[in-house]
Amino acid sequence: MKLRKKVLAGLLAAAMTAGLLAGCGGEEKSGGGGGGSAEQVLNISTNSVVVGLNPLVNTTGPDNKAHNMIYDPLVRDRSAKDNTDEIVPAAAESWDVSEDGLTYTFHMNPDAKWSDGSKVTANDFEFTFKKMADPNTAATNAWLFDGVIENFSEALYNNGKTPDEIGVAATDENTLEIQLVHPASYFLELVAGSVYPVNESKYEEFGSDYGTAPDKTVYNGPLKVTTWNQNTEMNLEQNDQYWGKDDMKLQKVNLRIIQDPSTAVQAFINGELDVVSTSDTNWGKTISSAGDSEEITVPTNAPEFFMFNLKNEYLSNTKIRQALSIAFDRQEVVDALRDGKSEPIYSLMPDTMKVGEKTYTELVDGKNHFVSEMQEQYPDPKVLLQEGLQELGKSTDPSQVTIRYASRGTDELSKKIGEWMKQTWEENLGINVQIDMMEWNIMWDKIDAGDYDIAQGGWGPYYNEPSAFLQLFDPDNGYFNSAKTGWTNEESKQYKELLEKAKNIVDDKEKAEIYLEAENLVVGNALIAPTYLEASPTYVKNYVKNYFVTTNGTVDFSQVSIEK
Repeated sequence: MKLRKKVLAGLLAAAMTAGLLAGCGGEEKSGGGGGGSAEQVLNISTNSVVVGLNPLVNTTGPDNKAHNMIYDPLVRDRSAKDNTDEIVPAAAESWDVSEDGLTYTFHMNPDAKWSDGSKVTANDFEFTFKKMADPNTAATNAWLFDGVIENFSEALYNNGKTPDEIGVAATDENTLEIQLVHPASYFLELVAGSVYPVNESKYEEFGSDYGTAPDKTVYNGPLKVTTWNQNTEMNLEQNDQYWGKDDMKLQKVNLRIIQDPSTAVQAFINGELDVVSTSDTNWGKTISSAGDSEEITVPTNAPEFFMFNLKNEYLSNTKIRQALSIAFDRQEVVDALRDGKSEPIYSLMPDTMKVGEKTYTELVDGKNHFVSEMQEQYPDPKVLLQEGLQELGKSTDPSQVTIRYASRGTDELSKKIGEWMKQTWEENLGINVQIDMMEWNIMWDKIDAGDYDIAQGGWGPYYNEPSAFLQLFDPDNGYFNSAKTGWTNEESKQYKELLEKAKNIVDDKEKAEIYLEAENLVVGNALIAPTYLEASPTYVKNYVKNYFVTTNGTVDFSQVSIEK
C-alpha cells in the first residue's frame, strides 16, 4: 500500500495500538535467550562494519541499517505483513502533492526532536538537501537527485547554480517545499530511503567529525547509539526524545558485526541473536527443527551481477563481454552456490519492478530477458568469444586470454563463487581466469579506482521503478559511472540520451519501451551480467513481534516488540 497523503494521528494511532496490544498481558522479557525480566532487547547482526553515522557520506548497506534505526527521514517506507510495504509519516506528519506532480509540500511533525532536545525543523532538511547538492560534501547519495530536484544537477556539478538555488526551501520551520524537474511517482520512496537528516548546528560544530562517534552525532529516530566498536558491535537504546517513544516497546538493540554466515547462524541457534538469514539448507533444517522461530522467505529486489571493466583491452569488445555473460547457467549458479535459495535472472530488473501500475516485464512483453535470448542464439559461447577476438585483431586462440576476477570478500561463499566461475569460464570459453581474493571494502575501492577486470556487484534500489537501476550506469553521474566501468563509447552517449528522454514521458508503455532500449545497452551488450536475486530465508524468533521482512521497505524499529 502506498499512501499519497496521510495525517499522523489517525494512521499511527492504529499502528501503535497494534504494537501495544501485542505487548500486553505480561512482564517484559529480553530477547537473545536471556529469559529473565529485563528491558526489551533485540539482538541482530550485520555481515560488515558500519563505516560511519554521517548519512551524507556513509551509505553502505550496514550504514543504512544503522541509519534506519537512529534517524527519521521525512517519511518511511515501512515493511508490513505478507511482503507488503507502506509509506508512513516520520519527521513529516503529512504531505501534499500538486496536481502537476512537481511540488511536494511536507508538514513537519511538531513533536519531533533531536536527541539533544532541540526541535527537528524543515530547516534541518533544507540544510541536508543543500549539503547533498554541494560538490564539496561529496555526498554519496547526491546523484539520486540528479535531474529530479530543480537545479540540483546544476549545483552538484558546478554548472551555473549553487546549492542555495536548488528547489528545496523551508517556507517556515514547519513546512518544507520541494520542486521537481519532472513528475516522479517514486519520489516518496526515494526520500524515504536516501535522505536521513543531519542536525545543522551540530554538523557545523563537529565538522568532519560528524558521525564518527556516538558523541559526535545527534539522532532524531527511535534509537540512539550508546557504544560503538566498529569491528565488533554497536549498542543502541531508545531515544528518549523520539516523538513516538511513548508507544515504543523496544528498549535496546545490539547490532553485532559477524562476517562469517555460519557464525551468525550458530549465534542464533545458541540464543545470542534474535534474527538471522541463511541460504544454507542444512542450517535451515537445524533452525526449523528447533521450532522456536518463524521462517520468512521473500524475493529480494536487489540483483547480483558481474561488472565488466571496458578499460581492459579484451573487455572493450562487446562480443567478448557477451560471451562471458552467457557462458554460465544461472540456475546452476543458484543450485551449486546458493542451495537453491535464490532466483536466476536474465534481466537487470526483478519481475516486481513497476512502471506505473503494471510491471516493467509485462509492459515490454518479456523482451527484457536479454541473457536467455543470447544463450538461445549462441549455444556455444566460445564462437562469440572468437568473433570478438577477431574484431580486435587478436589470435582466436582463447588460451591466450587472461582476465582477472576480483572477489567480493574472503569468506567461504566468496571463495566458492570465485572458484566456480573460474572453472566455468575456463571450461566453456577456454580462457584463463585469475582470481584476486580481497575483502569486500577493498573490492569496492578497486571499483572506485577502475582497477579491476571483472567484479561482483549488486544493488538494492531506493525505489521500485526501472530508473532506480538504470541511472546507476549513467556514464557521467551514475554510481557506476564511466570512471568505474570505462564505458565511454557512442553507446554510453545514447544511453544517457534515453534516460533523459524517459524523464519526460507520461505514458507508462512508452516509458517502459525507452527503458527497454536503455537496458539492452547495459545487459544485452553486457556492460554487466545479471546473475540472481537473493531469496534466503530469514528466521525470526517467535517472541519477536512486528519484525517484517519484505521485498521493498525496511524494518520500523519503533514497532518491534519482545513477547516472552
